[in-house]
Amino acid sequence: MNHVANNRQMSGETMGADAGNAPSAAEDAFGFDIDTRPPRSRLLSLLKSGRHNVLLLASRVAPAITAALLARRYLKSSNFVGPVQRRTRRGVSFLRAAPDVAVIRHQPQGVRRGRVLLVHGHDGSVRQFARLARTLRNAGAEVDALILPGHLDPVRRMCSMATVTRAIRHCAETLGPYDGMLGHCVSANGLLFALDEGITSPRVVFVSTPIELHKLIRLGGTQYGIANGCLDRFVQAVSRLGAPYPVDLPWQPLAARRGEKLLAVHARHDYAAPVKDLDALGHIWPDAQVEIFEQGDHNSILNMNAPISAITEFLSAGFPGPDGDDRAAPQGVQDPS
Repeated sequence: MNHVANNRQMSGETMGADAGNAPSAAEDAFGFDIDTRPPRSRLLSLLKSGRHNVLLLASRVAPAITAALLARRYLKSSNFVGPVQRRTRRGVSFLRAAPDVAVIRHQPQGVRRGRVLLVHGHDGSVRQFARLARTLRNAGAEVDALILPGHLDPVRRMCSMATVTRAIRHCAETLGPYDGMLGHCVSANGLLFALDEGITSPRVVFVSTPIELHKLIRLGGTQYGIANGCLDRFVQAVSRLGAPYPVDLPWQPLAARRGEKLLAVHARHDYAAPVKDLDALGHIWPDAQVEIFEQGDHNSILNMNAPISAITEFLSAGFPGPDGDDRAAPQGVQDPS
Protein backbone atom coordinates (compact mmCIF):
# COMPACT_ATOMS: atom_id res chain seq x y z
CA MET A 1 0.00 0.00 0.00
CA ASN A 2 1.23 3.46 -0.85
CA HIS A 3 1.30 6.17 1.79
CA VAL A 4 1.76 9.83 0.86
CA ALA A 5 2.12 12.05 3.91
CA ASN A 6 0.53 15.46 4.30
CA ASN A 7 2.76 18.41 3.53
CA ARG A 8 4.49 19.93 6.53
CA GLN A 9 4.85 23.63 7.30
CA MET A 10 8.12 24.50 9.00
CA SER A 11 7.15 27.60 10.94
CA GLY A 12 9.69 30.30 10.34
CA GLU A 13 12.58 27.88 10.21
CA THR A 14 15.53 28.98 8.14
CA MET A 15 18.95 27.67 7.42
CA GLY A 16 20.44 30.73 9.04
CA ALA A 17 18.61 30.00 12.26
CA ASP A 18 19.93 26.46 12.30
CA ALA A 19 23.48 27.54 11.44
CA GLY A 20 24.08 23.98 10.28
CA ASN A 21 26.90 24.90 7.91
CA ALA A 22 28.92 26.98 10.36
CA PRO A 23 32.38 25.38 10.75
CA SER A 24 32.38 25.41 14.56
CA ALA A 25 28.91 23.83 14.78
CA ALA A 26 29.80 21.17 12.23
CA GLU A 27 33.08 20.38 13.97
CA ASP A 28 31.34 19.93 17.31
CA ALA A 29 28.56 17.82 15.84
CA PHE A 30 30.49 15.76 13.35
CA GLY A 31 33.69 15.15 15.22
CA PHE A 32 36.45 16.17 12.84
CA ASP A 33 38.24 19.34 11.83
CA ILE A 34 36.94 21.43 8.95
CA ASP A 35 39.10 23.59 6.75
CA THR A 36 37.99 27.11 6.01
CA ARG A 37 38.79 28.78 2.72
CA PRO A 38 39.55 32.49 2.15
CA PRO A 39 37.03 34.51 0.13
CA ARG A 40 37.58 34.77 -3.60
CA SER A 41 39.56 37.90 -4.48
CA ARG A 42 38.58 40.43 -7.15
CA LEU A 43 41.44 39.26 -9.37
CA LEU A 44 40.23 35.67 -9.24
CA SER A 45 36.72 36.86 -10.07
CA LEU A 46 38.02 38.64 -13.15
CA LEU A 47 39.96 35.58 -14.23
CA LYS A 48 36.86 33.47 -13.78
CA SER A 49 34.87 35.88 -15.95
CA GLY A 50 37.51 35.67 -18.68
CA ARG A 51 37.47 31.87 -18.61
CA HIS A 52 33.69 31.92 -18.87
CA ASN A 53 33.83 34.00 -22.05
CA VAL A 54 36.36 31.60 -23.56
CA LEU A 55 34.09 28.71 -22.63
CA LEU A 56 31.09 30.23 -24.39
CA LEU A 57 33.14 30.73 -27.53
CA ALA A 58 34.43 27.16 -27.40
CA SER A 59 30.90 25.78 -26.98
CA ARG A 60 29.96 27.36 -30.32
CA VAL A 61 33.16 26.57 -32.22
CA ALA A 62 33.80 23.03 -30.91
CA PRO A 63 30.64 21.84 -29.11
CA ALA A 64 31.54 18.14 -28.95
CA ILE A 65 34.99 18.66 -27.44
CA THR A 66 33.71 21.32 -25.05
CA ALA A 67 30.86 19.08 -23.91
CA ALA A 68 33.20 16.15 -23.26
CA LEU A 69 35.59 18.31 -21.22
CA LEU A 70 32.79 19.90 -19.23
CA ALA A 71 31.21 16.51 -18.50
CA ARG A 72 34.40 15.33 -16.83
CA ARG A 73 34.71 18.63 -14.99
CA TYR A 74 31.10 18.38 -13.82
CA LEU A 75 31.76 14.99 -12.22
CA LYS A 76 34.78 16.21 -10.25
CA SER A 77 34.11 17.78 -6.87
CA SER A 78 36.22 20.29 -4.97
CA ASN A 79 34.89 18.89 -1.67
CA PHE A 80 37.21 16.49 0.07
CA VAL A 81 38.11 15.08 3.47
CA GLY A 82 41.87 14.82 3.33
CA PRO A 83 44.36 13.66 5.97
CA VAL A 84 44.38 17.05 7.70
CA GLN A 85 40.58 16.97 8.04
CA ARG A 86 40.53 13.41 9.42
CA ARG A 87 41.60 14.31 12.94
CA THR A 88 38.72 12.67 14.71
CA ARG A 89 37.42 13.02 18.22
CA ARG A 90 36.04 10.73 20.87
CA GLY A 91 33.30 8.50 19.54
CA VAL A 92 34.23 9.16 15.91
CA SER A 93 36.57 7.13 13.71
CA PHE A 94 37.77 7.15 10.11
CA LEU A 95 37.61 3.77 8.37
CA ARG A 96 38.46 2.68 4.85
CA ALA A 97 36.15 0.20 3.16
CA ALA A 98 38.33 0.21 0.02
CA PRO A 99 41.29 2.27 -1.26
CA ASP A 100 38.93 4.94 -2.59
CA VAL A 101 35.95 4.41 -0.24
CA ALA A 102 35.83 5.44 3.42
CA VAL A 103 33.37 6.24 6.19
CA ILE A 104 33.28 8.54 9.16
CA ARG A 105 31.83 6.29 11.88
CA HIS A 106 29.96 7.80 14.82
CA GLN A 107 29.29 5.76 17.91
CA PRO A 108 25.80 6.17 19.43
CA GLN A 109 25.07 8.07 22.59
CA GLY A 110 24.43 5.22 25.01
CA VAL A 111 23.52 1.68 23.96
CA ARG A 112 23.39 1.01 20.26
CA ARG A 113 19.91 0.32 18.91
CA GLY A 114 20.62 0.29 15.18
CA ARG A 115 23.02 1.13 12.36
CA VAL A 116 22.58 3.72 9.59
CA LEU A 117 24.49 4.58 6.41
CA LEU A 118 24.41 8.16 5.06
CA VAL A 119 25.57 8.94 1.51
CA HIS A 120 26.20 12.46 0.21
CA GLY A 121 25.78 13.57 -3.40
CA HIS A 122 28.48 13.54 -6.09
CA ASP A 123 29.41 17.17 -5.39
CA GLY A 124 28.43 17.04 -1.73
CA SER A 125 30.26 16.33 1.50
CA VAL A 126 29.85 14.34 4.69
CA ARG A 127 29.89 17.72 6.45
CA GLN A 128 26.30 18.20 5.27
CA PHE A 129 25.24 15.43 7.66
CA ALA A 130 26.61 17.05 10.83
CA ARG A 131 23.26 17.77 12.50
CA LEU A 132 21.52 14.66 11.18
CA ALA A 133 24.33 12.40 12.41
CA ARG A 134 24.16 13.96 15.87
CA THR A 135 20.39 13.49 16.07
CA LEU A 136 20.61 9.88 14.93
CA ARG A 137 23.35 9.19 17.47
CA ASN A 138 21.11 10.59 20.20
CA ALA A 139 18.44 8.14 19.02
CA GLY A 140 20.83 5.22 19.54
CA ALA A 141 22.19 4.83 16.03
CA GLU A 142 25.71 3.98 15.03
CA VAL A 143 26.14 6.19 11.98
CA ASP A 144 28.46 5.57 9.03
CA ALA A 145 28.78 8.61 6.75
CA LEU A 146 30.17 7.41 3.44
CA ILE A 147 32.88 9.49 1.78
CA LEU A 148 32.49 8.85 -1.93
CA PRO A 149 35.44 8.20 -4.25
CA GLY A 150 36.89 11.44 -5.52
CA HIS A 151 36.38 13.05 -2.11
CA LEU A 152 39.36 11.67 -0.19
CA ASP A 153 42.08 14.07 -1.34
CA PRO A 154 42.39 17.45 -3.04
CA VAL A 155 43.19 15.87 -6.42
CA ARG A 156 39.93 16.16 -8.30
CA ARG A 157 38.75 12.77 -9.59
CA MET A 158 35.49 11.82 -11.24
CA CYS A 159 32.54 10.64 -9.18
CA SER A 160 29.95 9.37 -11.67
CA MET A 161 26.74 7.43 -11.14
CA ALA A 162 28.70 4.23 -11.61
CA THR A 163 31.18 5.38 -8.95
CA VAL A 164 28.42 6.27 -6.49
CA THR A 165 26.55 2.99 -6.96
CA ARG A 166 29.71 0.90 -6.66
CA ALA A 167 30.74 2.70 -3.47
CA ILE A 168 27.33 2.16 -1.86
CA ARG A 169 27.40 -1.52 -2.75
CA HIS A 170 30.94 -1.99 -1.49
CA CYS A 171 30.24 -0.18 1.78
CA ALA A 172 27.07 -2.20 2.40
CA GLU A 173 28.80 -5.49 1.63
CA THR A 174 31.92 -4.68 3.65
CA LEU A 175 30.63 -2.69 6.62
CA GLY A 176 26.95 -3.67 6.71
CA PRO A 177 24.35 -4.80 7.46
CA TYR A 178 22.52 -1.50 8.04
CA ASP A 179 19.08 -1.00 9.53
CA GLY A 180 18.60 2.07 7.38
CA MET A 181 20.28 3.85 4.46
CA LEU A 182 19.95 7.43 3.26
CA GLY A 183 21.00 8.95 -0.04
CA HIS A 184 21.06 12.66 -0.84
CA CYS A 185 20.66 13.97 -4.39
CA VAL A 186 22.12 11.60 -7.03
CA SER A 187 23.15 9.16 -4.30
CA ALA A 188 19.45 8.43 -3.82
CA ASN A 189 19.41 7.29 -7.46
CA GLY A 190 22.58 5.29 -6.84
CA LEU A 191 21.02 3.74 -3.74
CA LEU A 192 18.04 2.61 -5.83
CA PHE A 193 20.38 0.97 -8.35
CA ALA A 194 22.40 -0.69 -5.54
CA LEU A 195 19.24 -2.06 -3.91
CA ASP A 196 18.14 -3.48 -7.25
CA GLU A 197 21.52 -5.21 -7.52
CA GLY A 198 21.16 -7.00 -4.21
CA ILE A 199 22.14 -4.95 -1.17
CA THR A 200 19.59 -4.97 1.62
CA SER A 201 18.21 -2.50 4.13
CA PRO A 202 14.70 -2.59 5.62
CA ARG A 203 14.31 1.20 5.55
CA VAL A 204 15.51 3.68 2.94
CA VAL A 205 15.47 7.49 2.85
CA PHE A 206 15.75 9.57 -0.31
CA VAL A 207 16.51 13.27 0.22
CA SER A 208 16.22 15.83 -2.61
CA THR A 209 16.04 13.05 -5.17
CA PRO A 210 16.43 13.99 -8.86
CA ILE A 211 14.38 10.96 -9.86
CA GLU A 212 14.36 12.23 -13.47
CA LEU A 213 18.14 12.36 -13.52
CA HIS A 214 18.51 13.79 -17.02
CA LYS A 215 16.86 17.02 -15.85
CA LEU A 216 19.49 17.55 -13.15
CA ILE A 217 22.34 16.92 -15.59
CA ARG A 218 20.84 19.34 -18.07
CA LEU A 219 20.55 21.97 -15.35
CA GLY A 220 24.22 21.42 -14.54
CA GLY A 221 25.10 22.13 -18.15
CA THR A 222 23.10 25.34 -18.26
CA GLN A 223 24.97 26.58 -15.19
CA TYR A 224 28.14 26.49 -17.28
CA GLY A 225 26.34 28.74 -19.75
CA ILE A 226 26.18 26.24 -22.62
CA ALA A 227 23.06 25.64 -24.70
CA ASN A 228 21.61 23.95 -27.78
CA GLY A 229 23.80 21.25 -29.35
CA CYS A 230 26.63 21.62 -26.86
CA LEU A 231 24.19 21.16 -23.97
CA ASP A 232 22.72 18.03 -25.57
CA ARG A 233 26.21 16.60 -26.04
CA PHE A 234 27.05 17.45 -22.42
CA VAL A 235 24.11 15.39 -21.11
CA GLN A 236 25.11 12.50 -23.37
CA ALA A 237 28.75 12.67 -22.23
CA VAL A 238 27.81 12.62 -18.53
CA SER A 239 25.52 9.69 -19.26
CA ARG A 240 28.31 7.71 -20.95
CA LEU A 241 30.69 8.37 -18.05
CA GLY A 242 28.09 6.89 -15.67
CA ALA A 243 27.64 3.64 -17.61
CA PRO A 244 25.97 1.21 -17.04
CA TYR A 245 23.54 3.72 -15.51
CA PRO A 246 22.54 6.16 -18.28
CA VAL A 247 20.77 9.31 -17.14
CA ASP A 248 17.59 8.27 -18.95
CA LEU A 249 17.51 4.74 -17.52
CA PRO A 250 13.86 4.00 -16.59
CA TRP A 251 13.62 3.98 -12.81
CA GLN A 252 9.96 2.96 -12.60
CA PRO A 253 10.49 -0.84 -12.93
CA LEU A 254 13.17 -0.73 -10.26
CA ALA A 255 10.97 1.18 -7.82
CA ALA A 256 7.91 -0.98 -8.48
CA ARG A 257 9.62 -4.16 -7.26
CA ARG A 258 11.11 -2.74 -4.05
CA GLY A 259 10.10 -4.24 -0.71
CA GLU A 260 11.80 -1.74 1.60
CA LYS A 261 9.95 1.01 3.42
CA LEU A 262 10.79 4.33 1.77
CA LEU A 263 10.70 7.87 3.12
CA ALA A 264 11.20 10.53 0.43
CA VAL A 265 12.05 13.94 1.90
CA HIS A 266 11.89 16.98 -0.38
CA ALA A 267 11.69 20.77 -0.28
CA ARG A 268 8.84 22.26 -2.26
CA HIS A 269 11.13 24.86 -3.80
CA ASP A 270 14.01 22.54 -4.68
CA TYR A 271 15.73 24.25 -7.61
CA ALA A 272 17.69 21.18 -8.72
CA ALA A 273 15.07 18.42 -8.46
CA PRO A 274 11.49 19.57 -9.17
CA VAL A 275 9.13 18.31 -6.49
CA LYS A 276 6.44 17.43 -9.04
CA ASP A 277 8.64 14.57 -10.31
CA LEU A 278 8.39 12.97 -6.87
CA ASP A 279 4.68 12.26 -7.21
CA ALA A 280 5.28 9.27 -9.46
CA LEU A 281 7.81 7.77 -7.06
CA GLY A 282 5.31 7.94 -4.21
CA HIS A 283 2.73 6.05 -6.24
CA ILE A 284 5.03 3.44 -7.81
CA TRP A 285 7.13 2.37 -4.78
CA PRO A 286 4.91 -0.17 -2.93
CA ASP A 287 5.55 1.16 0.60
CA ALA A 288 6.45 4.83 0.22
CA GLN A 289 5.94 7.85 2.43
CA VAL A 290 6.55 11.28 0.90
CA GLU A 291 7.22 14.35 3.05
CA ILE A 292 7.20 17.76 1.34
CA PHE A 293 8.55 20.71 3.34
CA GLU A 294 7.67 24.31 2.64
CA GLN A 295 11.04 25.69 3.78
CA GLY A 296 14.53 24.86 2.60
CA ASP A 297 15.95 23.85 -0.75
CA HIS A 298 18.04 21.12 -2.34
CA ASN A 299 20.88 21.23 0.19
CA SER A 300 19.69 23.29 3.16
CA ILE A 301 16.93 20.77 3.90
CA LEU A 302 19.64 18.60 5.50
CA ASN A 303 20.18 21.26 8.16
CA MET A 304 16.59 21.90 9.19
CA ASN A 305 14.84 20.62 12.28
CA ALA A 306 11.62 19.27 10.78
CA PRO A 307 13.22 17.12 8.03
CA ILE A 308 15.86 15.86 10.46
CA SER A 309 13.13 14.88 12.93
CA ALA A 310 11.11 13.12 10.23
CA ILE A 311 14.16 11.17 9.04
CA THR A 312 15.18 10.21 12.58
CA GLU A 313 11.68 9.09 13.53
CA PHE A 314 11.37 7.00 10.37
CA LEU A 315 14.75 5.28 10.70
CA SER A 316 14.65 4.72 14.45
CA ALA A 317 11.19 3.10 14.16
CA GLY A 318 12.93 0.24 12.36
CA PHE A 319 15.79 -0.26 14.80
CA PRO A 320 15.79 -3.80 16.23
CA GLY A 321 16.39 -2.50 19.75
CA PRO A 322 19.24 -2.26 22.26
CA ASP A 323 21.97 -4.77 21.52
CA GLY A 324 24.77 -3.51 23.75
CA ASP A 325 27.92 -5.45 22.85
CA ASP A 326 26.03 -8.56 21.73
CA ARG A 327 26.26 -7.68 18.05
CA ALA A 328 29.71 -6.52 17.05
CA ALA A 329 29.67 -3.92 14.31
CA PRO A 330 31.51 -4.88 11.13
CA GLN A 331 34.84 -3.09 10.93
CA GLY A 332 36.73 -1.52 8.10
CA VAL A 333 40.42 -0.70 8.18
CA GLN A 334 41.37 2.08 10.57
CA ASP A 335 43.28 4.74 8.68
CA PRO A 336 46.47 5.72 10.51
CA SER A 337 46.56 9.24 9.08
